[in-house]
Amino acid sequence: MHEITDDGLRRGLAERLGRYRELRERLGPERAREAMLEGLPEKQAARLGPAVEGERLAAGMARALPWLEAAGLVHEVVDDSRPGEDAALEIALTCTCATAAEVLGLDPRAAEPLLCDLEAEATRRAFPGLDVRALAHRTGGGRVCVFRYRRDIPPAR
Repeated sequence: MHEITDDGLRRGLAERLGRYRELRERLGPERAREAMLEGLPEKQAARLGPAVEGERLAAGMARALPWLEAAGLVHEVVDDSRPGEDAALEIALTCTCATAAEVLGLDPRAAEPLLCDLEAEATRRAFPGLDVRALAHRTGGGRVCVFRYRRDIPPAR
């Protein structure tokens, strides 16, 4: 199983999860999630925009794989398009949520997929025509994390 080994990334993930846990205690889960989302859709638009605008999802997302690998994340992208639909599966062999939980001394298998959920919600907000769904999480007992991105392809005129 692939694990995130970059110490800076591991600490950053744990800090985000720790911040959420503190906010949840003070504000409750919904307000804590909204607080964690502040500014995240704009960051997602800047990061993901080049991958989703102007080309097929799988091709654009595949261009990001070297950047992810340099950050210590091992992902694969599979084209899952169908007639009338541009779609891609992102398969994460490393799990940011499990890593954050482990650094904080929590059971990684029992951790909630908060960091992934926040990224998916930020992506939906940044790109309203893009549907993002988690199909599997390592924190839920899966072997990998799988996310499906899809958008409609307008009919040709």
